[in-house]
Amino acid sequence: MCKMFDEWSDEIKKFCDDNGFSFEKALHLAQSWGTVRGCGRDVVVLQYFDPEKGKMGLRDETPMPVVLEIEKQENGLLQFVQTEHTQKYLA
Repeated sequence: MCKMFDEWSDEIKKFCDDNGFSFEKALHLAQSWGTVRGCGRDVVVLQYFDPEKGKMGLRDETPMPVVLEIEKQENGLLQFVQTEHTQKYLA
C-alpha cells in the first residue's frame, strides 16, 4: 500500500462509509500516487485490476479503469473524484 493511502485511510474510510462504498474493496484496488506538477498537490488514484486479463504484461496493454481519484487540496482537505467505474468496483 502507498504511504499516502495509509496516511489518508481514516478519511478514505469515512468517504466510503458516507457514500455506501466498501473500504475493504478500496484497500485491494491497485494504487498509483504522485504529486501534481505545477501545484504540488498529492494525489492517489485507485484502479481496478482484473487478474484474468493482462497476462502478457506490458505487451498486453490492458487498461486498468480508474475507480477513484483522491487529491489533497491546498487547505489540507481531501477531494474525492468519482468516475464511471466507482459504483461498479466499490459498491
